[in-house]
Amino acid sequence: MRRTVPQAGLVLLAATAVAVIVGLTFAAGRLAEGPPLIGIRVNGELLHVEVGTTFGELVRREDLHARAGRLLDVEGDILQRRADPGEVLLNGGPPSRSAALRAGDSIEVDDGEDRTEPTVKLVQKLPTPVAPNPASVIGTSEAEDVTVRGKLSGKVLREFTRPTGKLHRPREVALTFDDGPWPRTTAKILDVLARHKAKASFFVVGYLAERYPMLVRREVNSGMTVANHSWSHPADPPFRDLASSRTSAEMSRPNELIERYGDPVRLFRPPGGSWDDDVRQTAAELGMRLVLWDVDPLDWRHSATPKQITKRVLSNVGPGSIVLLHDGGGDARDTIAALPDIIKGIRKQGLKLVAL
Repeated sequence: MRRTVPQAGLVLLAATAVAVIVGLTFAAGRLAEGPPLIGIRVNGELLHVEVGTTFGELVRREDLHARAGRLLDVEGDILQRRADPGEVLLNGGPPSRSAALRAGDSIEVDDGEDRTEPTVKLVQKLPTPVAPNPASVIGTSEAEDVTVRGKLSGKVLREFTRPTGKLHRPREVALTFDDGPWPRTTAKILDVLARHKAKASFFVVGYLAERYPMLVRREVNSGMTVANHSWSHPADPPFRDLASSRTSAEMSRPNELIERYGDPVRLFRPPGGSWDDDVRQTAAELGMRLVLWDVDPLDWRHSATPKQITKRVLSNVGPGSIVLLHDGGGDARDTIAALPDIIKGIRKQGLKLVAL
């Protein structure tokens, strides 16, 4: 006989089937979603990781590592490659690698810093007085040599001499002429100096010395000091702001030319008087000292008259003065006209004219 299922039983079976299907569907959804995630930031960027992920696991998975900082010597060469290893930080501090990450955590990769070795300063008093460098006047004072070296490498960072006492200024004056040699002008100035038996110093521009070698030779043969005023007299930018390679070339190239006619070049006057410690150090490496001035009559101005030039010199000159004049760069007829009275006026003050 066919068994008949009561209607109430059919309803119960249907309800059970629906519940099973719903339960399976819900379970399948949970399985598809995977484990819950939390949000953290790595170097400022949001990253989602599974709950329970440790700091060490994330570091390995994301390949997080800090760049090591180096220890450099005073010349920039490497003394130690991993002097500052850097670190990976959790919330600003060094964590345990087994620490479990929490929502809102922040991880930062903190690279190591490159550092330069410390320096030591060596000071040695000089046994005899010396002239300052740069020199604005003739004179000497007690002084000391200062050497700054890398503490670990021993390499010299800089060397300089500094005065430690009062400057003694002799009763001497140096007339100096810049920007030559210049055709006709330089020769006429040499004629005036010869007539008055006066010595002077000429700071020559390299390319002009190359163009007019006979004038350089005459300066040397006349007993004048011939010194370096750069190769091309750059003015813009100022000399101290030139690239170091350009500075070195401007200072070294004239020496090779000038020394064909006389003694090694020992003095350098930077164009416009523009200098800094780098210029001074480069000069020292080339065997030169810097020479500036303390009396400037502005003889290069077109409006300057011989009388004005003479007055400006004689009213400001004194023991040890270095006077700035020009034999090049343009028309120097007013300087030539003023020169005899300048020489006589300086001597009337009981001062001797010397070449530097």
